[in-house]
Amino acid sequence: MSFLKDKKLFIAVAIFSFVLISGFKLVKENEVIGLKHPESAFFYNGYLYVSNIGSSPISQNEDGFITKLDEYGNILEYKFIDKLKAPKGIFAYDGKLYIADLDRLCIYDLKKKSLSCRPIESSRFLNDICVVDGDAYITDTENNLIYRVDKKGRVDVFYRWDYDFAPNGIVFLKSKGVFFVVSFNSPTIEMISRSGKPLKSFKLKGLTGFDGICVANGKVFVSDYTRGEVIQTDTSFDSYTLIRSFKTPVADLCVFDDELFAPLIEKNKLLIGRIR
Repeated sequence: MSFLKDKKLFIAVAIFSFVLISGFKLVKENEVIGLKHPESAFFYNGYLYVSNIGSSPISQNEDGFITKLDEYGNILEYKFIDKLKAPKGIFAYDGKLYIADLDRLCIYDLKKKSLSCRPIESSRFLNDICVVDGDAYITDTENNLIYRVDKKGRVDVFYRWDYDFAPNGIVFLKSKGVFFVVSFNSPTIEMISRSGKPLKSFKLKGLTGFDGICVANGKVFVSDYTRGEVIQTDTSFDSYTLIRSFKTPVADLCVFDDELFAPLIEKNKLLIGRIR
């Protein structure tokens, strides 16, 4: 991925209306500008958290950080958590923020305001993360596998591909007890059981490779990184609807109460818009 030069921090709010396929609209768009290659967004307890990779997605120089915003996109703390390597996926669970930070798992206690990090041995490119009952599941795009870090900090390989799947976004669907994992290399979504068994593979025609996936209100939202698009589908993956074409890479998106939070990683900004 190519990165643009840093921009001075400011917030620009613009309001648009777009008529999209099947009558969908993305309205009241807010743009948060001046981030440093935002990769992932997660909404938790009334606040939005955004990971900023920093200078490079593979850097060890600890210039990555997490930004804290309110629900409207106002930045409350630009470097809420700093001195991270190259943070990507984030997930909040039980008062803690879990961060996939290149080759380690970092956990920030929101109440105690303390950060602890543990290296994941042999990991190369930790990407997205989700937490289920206290266990963290982290994709490693370069190693083509998913690590599991349990409540006691024990690490094992939960799932491994024997080809270049390049796992990126991961989400757990509690109602079905399955994981959905998207491929960065192709428009493919794989369904994996809670016990780590492959169940089904879905391929969406007309798309390229995916970055983020999230489930909200029974709908599935996926970002196509190369095409710069966000689509909406369901767990059958039989068809999809285009929500928005940004014409720039979209990273690990988040949808909460029909509000879309889309990190535009190469534009150094986050877009917030309501889907209706």
